[in-house]
Amino acid sequence: MMDSLFSGFLLLLLTISQAHLIDDICSKSGNPSLCNSILKSDPQCSGVQIQKLGDIIVKKAILSTQAALEVAKSYTDAVNKPKCDVCAKSYTNAINNLNDCQRLVNTNDRGSITTLRTRLSAIKTEVATCDNQFGESQPFMLKAASRQCQEVISVLLAIANRM
Repeated sequence: MMDSLFSGFLLLLLTISQAHLIDDICSKSGNPSLCNSILKSDPQCSGVQIQKLGDIIVKKAILSTQAALEVAKSYTDAVNKPKCDVCAKSYTNAINNLNDCQRLVNTNDRGSITTLRTRLSAIKTEVATCDNQFGESQPFMLKAASRQCQEVISVLLAIANRM
């Protein structure tokens, strides 16, 4: 009886600690409500340590950036294609850097975490390059894909800053 009570107490502490971790991370992201939605709705994120949380979100960032790349490649009209080619290059560079971040997020040394933070800041800039090509004339689907990509990367940067 006492063992099960103690186990229940430990589980409660872990749950509270995990909720605090997610709340802390999300309060420092670009879009706290979206961050909470991403982290709290994914069962993989429940009860994991911060490195595992980072690994999960790196994968989501890669997928959202790949989706933005596909949207950019879908524009073939004369007006948008040159700008979308710049976007495609930016997204490809971001994906390459995110793949490297996947390795970095699983390390525990300060140097790698510093490199991770630097790369993530550069990735945010790389993705924003696409938006800057268009200004207010960015096609809706590309703007939405880019926004999603940037928001997931913002969550990842908030995780890296907490490491």
